[in-house]
Order: sequence, then C-alpha cells, then structure tokens
Amino acid sequence: QQQHSRLKKRLPPRLWGGLATAAMFGQGFFGGGEGFFGGGVPGRFDHQYQAFPVSFIGKEELEKGNKIILPQSALDHLARLNISYPMLFEITNPSTSRRTHCGVQEFIAEEGTCYLPYWMLCNLLLQEGDLVRVTNTSLPKGSFVKLQPVSSDFLDIHNPRAVLENSLRNFATLTVGDCIVIDYNQKKFEIEIVECKPANAISIIEADVNVDFAPPKDYKEPERPPAATTTGSAFNAQMEESEQQEVVEEPTGPRLFGGSGQRVDGKAIKTPTSSPLLGPTAAPVIDEFDFMPWKKAIKHGVRHTTPPYMYGQGHMTGTKDGSSAPHLPEGETLFGGAGQSL
Repeated sequence: QQQHSRLKKRLPPRLWGGLATAAMFGQGFFGGGEGFFGGGVPGRFDHQYQAFPVSFIGKEELEKGNKIILPQSALDHLARLNISYPMLFEITNPSTSRRTHCGVQEFIAEEGTCYLPYWMLCNLLLQEGDLVRVTNTSLPKGSFVKLQPVSSDFLDIHNPRAVLENSLRNFATLTVGDCIVIDYNQKKFEIEIVECKPANAISIIEADVNVDFAPPKDYKEPERPPAATTTGSAFNAQMEESEQQEVVEEPTGPRLFGGSGQRVDGKAIKTPTSSPLLGPTAAPVIDEFDFMPWKKAIKHGVRHTTPPYMYGQGHMTGTKDGSSAPHLPEGETLFGGAGQSL
C-alpha cells in the first residue's frame, strides 16, 4: 500500500486511472496479474472454471484421452503470453488440492466453463458444475512409465502392449497417481500410473517412452507345491511304504473256477505237465543239435564193413563177366528164390 500511494503521488491522475483500470480488467481479471481478482504470477495463465463432462458438449471421443475444452477467452489470453508449445495445463480441485495434468483440444466452450473427460472428474473428485483451477505449465518429455492394471481382465487381451500404445496416442501427459481409462472391444479398463521418469508428471507428445507393466492389483500367483527333498532314510521309508501298499491280500472266500474237472467216460484225468494250478514249470531242455545236425556228422563219412552185393564184378573191378563165379552170401544161391504170381 505504501508503494501504491507513493506511485499515485508521482503519476498524473489520468495515467494512474488507466493503470488501475488495466489492473482490474486486464491481467488481474484473467488471473495472470496482480489485480483485484488475480494473485498469480505475472505472465501466467491461471483461471477457475465450472467443470462439466465432455459428453455435455457432444465430444464423447475425448473420453479416450486427457484433453480438455476451454473458452475462446482462454485462447486470447494465452496468445498474449510467452508460453511454450504444446500447451499443457495443470488441473486442480481447489477444495481437495487433488491435481493432474492435461492438454487442450479446442477453445469452443462457453465463457466460464471447462469440459473435461469424465474419468478426470472422478480422479479430481469433482461433480458437474464444481469449480476447477486451470493453470498453464511445462513438463519434461517422458522416458519411462510404469503402469498397473486395476483388474486382471486386462491380461485377457491378446496383445495388451499394442493396445496400450495405441490408446496412449490420445494422451498428452501422464501423472503419477492418475487412473486412466482405456476403451477396447467395448470394454473399459482402468490403468493406474505407478511411476514416471524423469518427473512425476511427464509429456508424451512426440516422446520415446519405455513402458513397463506391474501385476494387476487383484492378481494372485498360483500356489506352487513344495519341492520334495528326499534323503537316504526318507527314501528308504518311502520304498517300504510302497512295498507294503503293493502287498495284496488273498481272498478267503470261494474262488472262481476253483473246482476239479471230470471226464464224461469216468476215466481218471491225466495231470498236465504244466498248469496254472501247478505253478511254474521248468524250462524245456533244448538240444543244440536239433538246429545244427551237422555237428553229429561222422568223421570221414560212413564205411561198409562187408563188400556190397556184386562187388568185384563187371566194370567195378575190370574183370569180365563169367570169368569167376559171383560172390554170394553164405547159404544163398543165385536165383534160388521161389516165384510168385502177381
């Protein structure tokens, strides 16, 4: 107040009135100066609007991202400021101090109103018509983000990484603690931002961001059976138990087909050499000479002890026929047999 009074005494009344009017209806009125309705940093966009869902203006497609709609006066004020592009904003709920970050899609809202995606209203704990504070900001380009699905149903998607990369194209910023909503195959999946680098709030416009996934919040790992550690004594005990279990008790009652057979003619039944009732029989003796008879061949062949019949006659000895009487066995005569009729 002392500075204002000194400045008022030095300046002419006409110039002082112009400065006071500019402070009231200029930057101060729009929230960027030090006027009666301002209080922000000079050269900064800082406004409060009534928040409504984007569906109220017929922009349901903006529910797939985090871009808002501001009035035309916001564009006029931003054009006079030396701000960096792309235009990024910090959205704050004045009553709860919850905040997030977003981009801007259009400047077609009614004066004094702002349209946000419905999931952003839920994150900020806002209802339709509540006041929201919008300030311009600049965020570093992101290099890493860690996401955590709220439900394990997100794992049922065939290629969740490709679906997520395609959905993040509609987002301008990512803020730690936000729970974004992804619409895929007529289903909505909630994804929580767990970690961002190099800051808690990053810009992903034209940025190469590495994406990592954390297990879903309701995911439970399958229980694994404890590893079986069997020592020598434990192994022997298991073997004894298995042998005891393998012992089969013989039935004490009547057996099926347990009687003895009888012949129709009344004769005694010969006991077979092999029968299931007699138990196992001895292995048959196999003679190797049955398969290899040549092993029994007589050395130097078979020799006659007596000369064969007519031996020494004719061409066998070189003597002429009739030169000597034929050799006959004792007690036999040549042609001495009796004839018989056919």
